[in-house]
Amino acid sequence: MSHFSQAQENDYALNSLGWKAFQDLCITIVSDVLSQTVEKFGPTKDGGRDGAFQGAWRSTDGVGVNGSFTVQCKFSARQNTALSISDLKDELKKAQRLASNGFADNYILMTNCNLSGTSEERIRTAFLAIPEIRCILIFGSEWITQKIRENKRLRMLVPRVYGLGDLSQILDERAYTQAQEILNAMRENIAKIVITEAYRRSANALVNRGFVLLLGEPASGKSTIAASLSLGALDLWGCSTIIIRTPDDFQRHWNTDEPHQFFWVDDVFGTTQYQRESAYEWNKTFPYMLAAIRKGTRVLFTSRDYIYRAALLDLKTSEFPLIKDSQVVINVQGLTKDEKEQILYNHIKLGDQDVLFRQQIKPYLPLVANSAQFLPEIARRLGSRLFTKNLSIDRNSIVEFVEKPLSFLVEVIRTLDRGSLAALSLIFMRGGLLESPISLTTDDERALRVLGATLATVREGLNNMEGSLTKLVRSDGISLWAFKHPTIGDALGTIIASDPELLDIYLAGTGTDKQLNEVTCGDLKYPGVRVIVPISRYNDFIGRLDLVADRRRILNFLSSRCDRDFLEKYLLKHVNLYQEVCHPTPYLGTSAETGLVARLHEYGILPEDWRLVFVSTVEELAVDIPDSDFLNIASIRRILKEQEIINILTKVSTALIPRLESAISDWESNYNHVITPEAYYEPLKSALHDFRTEFLRLGFRVDLIDDAEPLIDRSISGLWDEYQEPDYEREDENFMEPEGVGTPRIEPRSIFDDVDEV
Repeated sequence: MSHFSQAQENDYALNSLGWKAFQDLCITIVSDVLSQTVEKFGPTKDGGRDGAFQGAWRSTDGVGVNGSFTVQCKFSARQNTALSISDLKDELKKAQRLASNGFADNYILMTNCNLSGTSEERIRTAFLAIPEIRCILIFGSEWITQKIRENKRLRMLVPRVYGLGDLSQILDERAYTQAQEILNAMRENIAKIVITEAYRRSANALVNRGFVLLLGEPASGKSTIAASLSLGALDLWGCSTIIIRTPDDFQRHWNTDEPHQFFWVDDVFGTTQYQRESAYEWNKTFPYMLAAIRKGTRVLFTSRDYIYRAALLDLKTSEFPLIKDSQVVINVQGLTKDEKEQILYNHIKLGDQDVLFRQQIKPYLPLVANSAQFLPEIARRLGSRLFTKNLSIDRNSIVEFVEKPLSFLVEVIRTLDRGSLAALSLIFMRGGLLESPISLTTDDERALRVLGATLATVREGLNNMEGSLTKLVRSDGISLWAFKHPTIGDALGTIIASDPELLDIYLAGTGTDKQLNEVTCGDLKYPGVRVIVPISRYNDFIGRLDLVADRRRILNFLSSRCDRDFLEKYLLKHVNLYQEVCHPTPYLGTSAETGLVARLHEYGILPEDWRLVFVSTVEELAVDIPDSDFLNIASIRRILKEQEIINILTKVSTALIPRLESAISDWESNYNHVITPEAYYEPLKSALHDFRTEFLRLGFRVDLIDDAEPLIDRSISGLWDEYQEPDYEREDENFMEPEGVGTPRIEPRSIFDDVDEV
């Protein structure tokens, strides 16, 4: 029988949730699955009630019950525990008191324990012996598991279950295969996820807008949220989930005949530092992405916050306004105290620490959760023996562990055996992904000799570190070794940058293509860069650049990652560079040539005759395209003198504006039918808007520009008829906290009470 057939039972390891998370799950089931508005109570002083509601209940057999309802959750951390009447002595006393006070006309008992027919009958009899209780509903682990298996929305609301159970029982074979690739890399994190405000807002953004950008600092949990949402998309919406890395991947995989696709792009503008060429390429892809989203595709981006801020300078957000919409740009910071405590509990409870460690660190866990520097990755490291093997369990050491995570991680890596350090170095040299099985190049073999390692010790190290420092993932059917978390690459970069011998290994062994995204020539304080090529290596590095075939990548590197000394040396060997870059391609804001001209001008090494060539090209583009980027991008505008700007605008007013009707007709005839008419015309409308603003400043006529606006609108309307793209009606769903669930009261019982239980 196929393993995709429906099994009789599906163990979701509910015992691993912890008492508080299980209580939250039960309240969610009552609120969302059973459609009852529940007031949620805090622990210990709940008066014997974990939740309550007042009103009418209609059971599945049609029998109606009304009055006051008390919900009580009975949790056991032990697996496969059977519930008996003797386990409920305290609950019976509380129920009697509640019922006599009118709070428990009806009593709902929910437990993660197994419930036999005999035990259920005894429990039912005992509770109904209380005169004021009219009805009792008892839901055991089998019933709760069934609800998880049957209800897609519940799984989306509580995504931890994706990491706790057998997905073959709830997903079809296609979705199961895709889910397994995600879980191969993320199962541990998904099993420990906590539903934060960031998760709920992200899910709502995907439902309502079809797009979300998850922003946050390193180690803040962006990828975990993304993985959980991608599993939810597979499960709830039947989406074909595709993990991509580049704009080319999107255009290659986007199927215009398949409305249900989910694209997940992790670290969209660079893993540890900004990659300018990625922004330029996404600018070209954004109109097509908008068309895909409009048809029903969902897209999720993640990015480190400092990388996104750098990218904003180069992104044409007018082509993709969703990326700046405050309703869909989610900052995963601002975790509440309860959220941080639950994240920390999950990682300590489900990590590989022994009972003794959990007992020793338990008194300090509230301190960790209350730290302003707390991040989910800190919790993961505390739950791992590898990261805490040299940690003293005292207040000062734990505070330093939380507040100085990079230094601790650097120390962990420095103390690794030679095979493990060499394995991490190979991953670093390959740009973060090392194909498995490993095939060594000549440079790899040289690096291993210097590091005192062999291929055998590297393989052993990779396997030993799996789950802590490394992970084995699959992409397009290929197995790849990667860092467990990008911050490991940050730490390794710090080690390499401080060791001249390792730096030479890196420069010799890492492909130049990878280095263009990882190094700077000179200390430019470039965000995220750890490897800085010193001036003594400039000539060698220039020789390596000459072997790179992608000219645009070289220009982007020169314009953003090189100091003046390097550029002067490069120009001495490439005297034709001025002629190349001073004739930029449109649009200027996304032109690699323009970026380098701006940097040369900033450094004062742009000859005046070539600056004038650039000015002439700007004028041509302004009239012919039209391209107005020279007006609103500060680095370009600084290259031009004020009189030159006036001259260009004068040429626009005489050579372009009077023939706008003809220009609009040309645009209409060149429409490509793939992107929406609004997106297609956006560059033209934006340019005319910029020209109009400057014309008003200079006292030029703007009436012809105003007359062109209705002409463009009419053309857009006509193209819509031609486009015939059906509107996609998104589900009317909301993944915020179920209505009626209140904020728990602040109570003395700690969530960490059972963190050290076996």
